Amino acid sequence: MTGELTPAQHARIRRQLALIPVYIWVVYSWTHLLVRIPQDEPVRDFVHFYVQGVIARDHDAASLYDINRMADIAQRVLPGGQRVMYPPVYGPQVPLLFLPMASLGYVAARNLWVIITILIYAAAGYALWRRCPRLRDQPWTTALLLTAAPSLHYVLGFVQVSALALVCVTAAYLTLRGGHPFLAGLAFGSLAYKPPLAIGVAVVLAGAALLPGRFDARRTVAGAVIAAVVQLAIGAAYWGASILPDYAAALTRVPDVANAMEPNRFHMHSWRTFFDLLGLPAPIALGAYACASVVTTIGALVCWLRRGPLALRYAALLIATVLVDPHLYAYDLLILIPAFMLLWDWVAGEPDKRLDDVVPWLAVGPLRGRSFNTVFLWLVYICYLSPLFVTVADVARLQLSPLLLALLGAVILTVLGRERRGVRDMALGG
Repeated sequence: MTGELTPAQHARIRRQLALIPVYIWVVYSWTHLLVRIPQDEPVRDFVHFYVQGVIARDHDAASLYDINRMADIAQRVLPGGQRVMYPPVYGPQVPLLFLPMASLGYVAARNLWVIITILIYAAAGYALWRRCPRLRDQPWTTALLLTAAPSLHYVLGFVQVSALALVCVTAAYLTLRGGHPFLAGLAFGSLAYKPPLAIGVAVVLAGAALLPGRFDARRTVAGAVIAAVVQLAIGAAYWGASILPDYAAALTRVPDVANAMEPNRFHMHSWRTFFDLLGLPAPIALGAYACASVVTTIGALVCWLRRGPLALRYAALLIATVLVDPHLYAYDLLILIPAFMLLWDWVAGEPDKRLDDVVPWLAVGPLRGRSFNTVFLWLVYICYLSPLFVTVADVARLQLSPLLLALLGAVILTVLGRERRGVRDMALGG
């Protein structure tokens, strides 16, 4: 029996066609990881954290912020006696987290951390999925997109610790959603393990707390401050108070070692790298980064203060966090996974509207008259895939991800402004 396809069948076909790049990437990326992780040379970013764990095990405070001593220890504990140098920039509390792994050999510890990362990622994705009512109707597509996430590939490929940041931002959203701003602050403050990741969140939350009547924002800031202080206090209690000046001195040396920390700049995705890759003179690039960061942070603050769905406001906060971070590698884009899930869930529950009516400044050329929901979903999807556009950044010196994320943030700001006007018009009409 033949007949016309139903609209639902057409939609399923279009969705499967759109997911073809994801199907290809998930096969390639996981084949690559499963082959490479067991056989690749052991020197990965996890070396730095493992060595810190060894230093904590030996209670060797003198080596914690001495790059040469850390390299000597790496040479002693790595297979093959390789001597690698990583600038010591993490807080004194971080080595304590990896102290238990120092009892294992490096390769075993690295493989254990890979397993822990996958478990953390799966738990965070599941927790968010359970709270996204529209995504619960699409479990297999959600699982596919989570499994294929380019940021997950880079976390596992570099063997980095970005799963810690994912825990922080996921817990912050869940506690905010549950009406617990102080607990959300504790989660946000836990980002202090990597201070650049906390810049955007800190500025937005502090800006909100300074406004009159923002008691929830002040409770969130209080929780964040306490979490950051407690982390440092734990480190100082273990190493001794003298470790704090050493840590501060290490942070002041970051500009001098920035090049050593950024060997693959085409894998970096913030405003800073965007302007650096353009080949601008250093002072101009730095000024452009500062201006773009200020505008981005103000936009995120406006979104945060507006009445509207928490999903939109929280996604705008995470986008700003990524864009203003001066040292944002592809693996740190893992913190955008909650944003992508929340935005996908939000738009799936919205009645379809014309793009011209919601974001008129975007309705130009071929986008004029299009469905807002479709265009918005495609924009989220392209941002999700944007870490894969590294060839453009490497060859053409143009990092597309900051532009795409900034566009997504601007659309969110416009939508929230429209919702605010709608609430105000209803009040006036009443």
